[in-house]
Amino acid sequence: MDNKTTIALTSIYDAASNSELWGPALDACVESVGAKSANLMFHENSEVSRWRFAAGSRLWRRLAPEHMQQNIEYFKKYDQKAWDFVYEHPKQTILCDTDFWQNGENIETREDYVFLKKYMGIVRKAGCALNDNLCWNDNIAFQFDQNLSTIPEKPLTQMRFLLPHAAKAVEMWRTFSLLKERYNAVLSALDYVDVGICIANSTGNIIVSNNEADRILDAKDGISLGKDGKLHCKDTDIDRAVRFAIAKTSATAIGDENIAESLHSIARCGSDHPLLLEISPLRDSASELAKQLGGTMITLIDPLNPVEFDTKRVAEAYKLTRAESAVCKLLVDGWTSQRIADERNVQIDTIKSQVKSILSKTKTDRRSELIRLALKATPPVR
Repeated sequence: MDNKTTIALTSIYDAASNSELWGPALDACVESVGAKSANLMFHENSEVSRWRFAAGSRLWRRLAPEHMQQNIEYFKKYDQKAWDFVYEHPKQTILCDTDFWQNGENIETREDYVFLKKYMGIVRKAGCALNDNLCWNDNIAFQFDQNLSTIPEKPLTQMRFLLPHAAKAVEMWRTFSLLKERYNAVLSALDYVDVGICIANSTGNIIVSNNEADRILDAKDGISLGKDGKLHCKDTDIDRAVRFAIAKTSATAIGDENIAESLHSIARCGSDHPLLLEISPLRDSASELAKQLGGTMITLIDPLNPVEFDTKRVAEAYKLTRAESAVCKLLVDGWTSQRIADERNVQIDTIKSQVKSILSKTKTDRRSELIRLALKATPPVR
């Protein structure tokens, strides 16, 4: 992995816990890709405001305010049409501006292209949606020098390498931004997150765990914290896989590997519902816990968690019916289909049909995936 790629990766994960660092992160991505500029946009689909967050690389930040305003006010209609086309494709599918030219249109004479070429020296563009959670939209775009008639394959290949990490960083940023907003802290305020979270350093030692993680680990049902300060799983195969994932994601956080996330299911003796582990690279850009920490965030999700999951955003975004919304809430709260049928005073076949419809609409295959979707849609920050 070359130095530019390493810097881009570490910068992306720095930005996950501090949105002010997205600008420098995009600068690093531009250098790594070989583009001239880049921007990232994010908005909640339930918000009145179109964009909730936006960041640009150096060239965008240097654009005169009046030119930026002109670009936003007059050319938004073109951008929105392009992004609507992008969102019709699977996440992280890179599309170039030439992919949606229509009817032989000479797009370079269009007013927005003339503007970008005049004030920024860019013409060709390539971008994609980062995540496919319908509760929010996010996208990233790279722009290239006006002298390029087409975008070479090498920059596109480098974009594909960075995209899963940018997507993961945006997803993590949603939770971290709530912690920052409410408690003026991120990693030192993890007790206000109602799912289990552990922070491991590069050697796999747990240096911080929140209250819910402590509860799960203290139960020693499938997973526990050993005397060596590391996680231990009862199943030896899962134990090796988790240790490997922690090592690889920690290495990714310092730019030495390429693992954006690793998902695991931990069987328990005390429940038919396994624990869910999500392992992601983590950097402590504000040095709340340790200076220059490059490690791992381990999220432990207990489907039988006493804290109720909020599924309102999922129901709204995925257009669940009123009955499906009610069933979805009970489903992620750990209720069986029979118990839901008894509670709602309907036939079990009706509930099974509604569950099938819920999973189909949300593009999930099982209840554990539905739970993860609900947690992503509404981060459980008190």
